[in-house]
Amino acid sequence: MELNSPYLWMNGERSKPLMDSMGITHHGRTETLDRALTDFGIEHSFVQASKRFEEHYGFTISPTTVDRVTKESALGCQSFVEERLQSEKDGCRQAPKANGLSEPMLIELDGCEIRTGTFAPAEDDLQGGPPNRKKILAWRDVRVGLARPMSAKSKLYVAQMEKYPEVMAQLFSVATMLGMSQKTDVVAVADGGQGLREGLENQFPNMQFILDKPHLKKHLYETAAALGCNEEQQRQWVHAKLDRISEGAAGEVLKELKVQNMTEPNDRLRQFIGYLSRFQDAVDYDRFKELGYPIGSGEVESAHRSIPQKRLKLPGACWHPDSINPMLALRVVRANEWWNDYWAHRTAATTMAA
Repeated sequence: MELNSPYLWMNGERSKPLMDSMGITHHGRTETLDRALTDFGIEHSFVQASKRFEEHYGFTISPTTVDRVTKESALGCQSFVEERLQSEKDGCRQAPKANGLSEPMLIELDGCEIRTGTFAPAEDDLQGGPPNRKKILAWRDVRVGLARPMSAKSKLYVAQMEKYPEVMAQLFSVATMLGMSQKTDVVAVADGGQGLREGLENQFPNMQFILDKPHLKKHLYETAAALGCNEEQQRQWVHAKLDRISEGAAGEVLKELKVQNMTEPNDRLRQFIGYLSRFQDAVDYDRFKELGYPIGSGEVESAHRSIPQKRLKLPGACWHPDSINPMLALRVVRANEWWNDYWAHRTAATTMAA
């Protein structure tokens, strides 16, 4: 809206009523408007969000404004999430829960890639004109984790870019929110990424790690191909090995593979032997299924599609690295149903500052 702002002067004192009494400033926005723009901006491209806003409210807001407002909200949301999780973690340290869940807590953690772009100065052109800027594209790893009591459907999510330790610390906090105590058993399902299992064990001492079965199957196929098996031989070899491993015979399979590698040395087979040895206690899939544990990380892979990828991996999308974690925080707040809490927190902070 457009308003004429009077400027008053009396007895040596000035006043701008719109600004002083009503808080209306040039290009100012209400909290309600910021919330609406952010609501569209975290679900759609900023161009599409601008169009959706006009369709719903009848006002034209430029895509650059939607971009700016959404990212400003995202920064505030990132601080809100960090403070909330840190407060939960500190509270647990000061007064650990003596009694918690009587059932295990499920933890899943996995990664995906988001495309980023930064600009770097390029060499001056040959005509002596101003220097050009070179766009540097890269793919960066985003880690997403979830926690839920084993029999529950509701869960809490966390997400960070390239920071496994931070994601694991946040997982501990959301698991605590869901009732985990020092005596709660934890079941963690993840792939065999370097240091992933060890990092989870540091956060969750009472943990049974389960190696994601599709990842083990993929490694088996790669090993069979390296051994020179044709397509049908690969299928038979993989399923024979995988069935026995699932039945609890991983130790026997390892012995056979070691003998095979001694008679027919193969680098890929040697690598797989080390891989399976590392996760020998995490591949007893039939027993895990009898206990009601998942043997694949399908839940967190679905979370990748709904949290980071749905917004940050739109066709042609490219993000500055500094924008990714704040935008992930917005997506996590929506997924965790903390949306109203965040805006109430923000409104209260704005009121106190005023």
